[in-house]
Amino acid sequence: MQTSTSERLAAHLRAVIERTAVDANPFSHQVLSGPWPEDLYPRLLAALPTNDYYRPLHHSDARLPDGTSARLQFPLIDANIDRLPPPQRDLWREVIRALHSPAVIEAYRERFAPDLERLRGVPAGSIRLRPYTTLFRDIGGYRISIHPDSPRKAITTQFYLPADDSQRHLGTRFHSRAADGSYSLERTMVFAPNTGYAFAVTPHSHHSVATLEPGDRPRDSLMIIINYDRGVLVEGVKSAQKQVRAWVDRLRGNRTAEAGEGRYES
Repeated sequence: MQTSTSERLAAHLRAVIERTAVDANPFSHQVLSGPWPEDLYPRLLAALPTNDYYRPLHHSDARLPDGTSARLQFPLIDANIDRLPPPQRDLWREVIRALHSPAVIEAYRERFAPDLERLRGVPAGSIRLRPYTTLFRDIGGYRISIHPDSPRKAITTQFYLPADDSQRHLGTRFHSRAADGSYSLERTMVFAPNTGYAFAVTPHSHHSVATLEPGDRPRDSLMIIINYDRGVLVEGVKSAQKQVRAWVDRLRGNRTAEAGEGRYES
């Protein structure tokens, strides 16, 4: 029987996560090389939605002088994926099925188990995790100040989606923090095709993004944010809110004024 795209991608990504070393400097992270099968990567780029499917994400770092946002977001939830034309819709459904598969989530859990256990004080296997995946498109003027990420997140992954090597300078920067509160730049990711990174979210996972210049092409990426599961009631309400926002986007012709997924993303 032929293997589906989602099964092949899940197996491929799990293998990448399992074989990639976790670097402890300046905090636990992986630099991911080739997270997508080579033949799938150009299909992903071709399937990226046009700007009118995205919603602006409003936070202070991304606000441009005219009040608009320099970061656009397309949450990969069913109600949003359903808005896409059939070829794109079918591919993103397969992608989400793979990225949210138990095989992939467990691979992340195993690689970052020491950090999860240190933070939560229980065995990693008993920690309930819930993935959330979204596309981002950043334009000139976008930046992110140094921050560690929200403590409700367990693991953050960002897959870079450039078409070529011309945007290598736009990668995320990792920092250490001294006792006096000052920061030192320790490492800069390379924003190259079919690459990415993952890190355990801790009070020390300080990272940032330098300001995109007006002449920089849009910075496309996909993020898997693995959150700590907060229980049926809270997660049910949050899920319902996301579905409502997606339906509002549809009613407004794919355009909306607000996003609601947190102040900081990498």
